[in-house]
Amino acid sequence: MKLLKNLVLLALICSWTMMAAAQKGYKIQFHIKGLKDTTCLIANYYGNGTYVKDTVKLDKSGRCTFSAPDDLPKGIYIFIITDKNYFDFIINNDKQFSLEADKSNTLKTMKISGSLENSLFYEYLRFNKLEYDRVIIFQKDLDKHSKNADSARLLSDSTGKINNIIIQYKLNIVKKYPSSFLAFMINIMKEPEVPEAPVLPNGRKDSTFSYRYYRAHFWDDVSFADDRALRTPVFHSKLVKYFDKVLPQSPDTIISEADFMIEKSRINPEMFKYMVWFFTRQYENSEIMGFDKIFVHVVNKYYVTDQTPWVDPTVKKEIIKKAAKMEALLIGKRPPNMIMQDTSLQLVSMYNVDASTLLILFWDPECGHCEQEIPKLKTLYDSVKGKYGLEIFAVCSDTTMVKMKSYIKKKNMHWINVDGPRTLTGEYHGQYDITTTPVIYILNERKEIIAKRLTVDQIEKFLENYYRKKDKK
Repeated sequence: MKLLKNLVLLALICSWTMMAAAQKGYKIQFHIKGLKDTTCLIANYYGNGTYVKDTVKLDKSGRCTFSAPDDLPKGIYIFIITDKNYFDFIINNDKQFSLEADKSNTLKTMKISGSLENSLFYEYLRFNKLEYDRVIIFQKDLDKHSKNADSARLLSDSTGKINNIIIQYKLNIVKKYPSSFLAFMINIMKEPEVPEAPVLPNGRKDSTFSYRYYRAHFWDDVSFADDRALRTPVFHSKLVKYFDKVLPQSPDTIISEADFMIEKSRINPEMFKYMVWFFTRQYENSEIMGFDKIFVHVVNKYYVTDQTPWVDPTVKKEIIKKAAKMEALLIGKRPPNMIMQDTSLQLVSMYNVDASTLLILFWDPECGHCEQEIPKLKTLYDSVKGKYGLEIFAVCSDTTMVKMKSYIKKKNMHWINVDGPRTLTGEYHGQYDITTTPVIYILNERKEIIAKRLTVDQIEKFLENYYRKKDKK
């Protein structure tokens, strides 16, 4: 009898072990009505992109199973039928569940079994769609009655009420299901609720309070230790909004905030990796003058110091090389000197040009854009030369002195003209990052860069602002 009991106990233990092993990992079943014998994709959001994770083969009845180990990264995943027909689902704590929908309208027909997370998610998506459709109707009516003040105000108030209903709906989800992935994502999307500004001792309200409060509380409900945020379609957008719209557009301010956020994310290797990547990519080729300083800072602080082991060594070397080249051309830096032959074959040193403001122009006789910009620059030069002590050091990229002289005479370019290939100071293309023409740099009397890559139309306004600020110091 004792032996029989032991055998029964052993059988139960083995059964439990097999059941536990069978339940490990994710097993998600899909049934897409209207599809059969076809292959679909499973992808996931990551930052500002989507990435294919796996393929699934639907059988004759439109069914398939997506299986994955326990360490499958959590987040929002996508079942892709076609590039225009797909639906999202949540991978979080629920391991085994099923989703069933008709391919003609997956949102409306979606049925979920075994996953409270996804049931809650689809209730939210349907509610959002319903309220969004109402807003669109009100907006169309608003456009029709825009000239009627009373009607416009009524419609605007109605739209505001709908927005408030949506906000309250989201807050209720966070309150009722605080540990759900949907609550986690809503917290990322949440905007700070700014209280009324306090009254200052002078009896007036603090005019800067709203902005300071909004900025200080922008990230209140976001954890930089939780990499699930990366696999949502909302975290990257929030980052971009904060750095493009909320922060003052000053390189030093952005650098300070970038360092602060990167350090906050260091606790989670995946978040740290992403944050470094974000600031690298965001400012590597920024079109805003002076923002290259941000890229250079990030590279020097995190790449040069070997804090980016995930980056391919060859790629890393190129990034560091690019930053080093850009660093020499940052606003406030003294760029490399250029000593080149002028039209009389005499050597002219850029550093020896006596001017309060020195404009460096890189141009080419066969450049169509130069054909448009140089006449405008000539007009500007003649009108403001005395006002700002302006001189132009024009570097021609063509090796034919005859062609260069002909163009100079044709456009009456009566400033300092030199031939770039006839140089004592090395190849200027690499030193000044010249890949196209025309390119303009502006230097002060100390030959420090104060502006670069401006169009001719932007120059006079820049000089006005620059000298106005300078006179105030």
